[in-house]
Amino acid sequence: MNTTLIGVDIPNFGDRRRSNDIRRVLRDTMYGLLTESFTMTGLPWEDSHREDRGDGALIILPPSVQSSETLDPLAHHATALLRRANRLTNELTRLRLRMAVHSGEVQYDAHGVLGHAVNHLFRLLDASAFKRVMATAHYADLGMLVSDDLYRAAIDDGAVDQDAYTALNVTCKETRRAKAHLWLPHKRD
Repeated sequence: MNTTLIGVDIPNFGDRRRSNDIRRVLRDTMYGLLTESFTMTGLPWEDSHREDRGDGALIILPPSVQSSETLDPLAHHATALLRRANRLTNELTRLRLRMAVHSGEVQYDAHGVLGHAVNHLFRLLDASAFKRVMATAHYADLGMLVSDDLYRAAIDDGAVDQDAYTALNVTCKETRRAKAHLWLPHKRD
């Protein structure tokens, strides 16, 4: 079935300076934030397929949800919630998220989901170019990388602010020079 896929990852989750208590708090905060940002955006959290990934999550939206509805509104709501959650944190307890969004065909089996779209989503999420940008954009609590096909469809629908995105070439495993589009929040002074 064709649907929207969202992958989320907590950068530097395994930093040895982070205790398991800190990791537990980060995971709890991430899931609370995702739940709340989905609600604010009007996305069906409870009706979505979710898989925990230890330092992140995979979320498959119901096919009835328009993929373009997940981009700018979700990024803005998640950023606002992250800023609120991080206002009293330090380097180790600050929650930052890398988010990748793609659409495509997925299949379900007894263990979860599979398909090229799932593979591509995680190639976007794990791309070294994405990680490098997030490592240097210290001000950004959230970075969202959108697949080229989904981005182009959202443009056709008038659903994204094109000026808020920067093209990024992705190379990760078997994915070679795929084009994607990066959204970062505006720098605050």
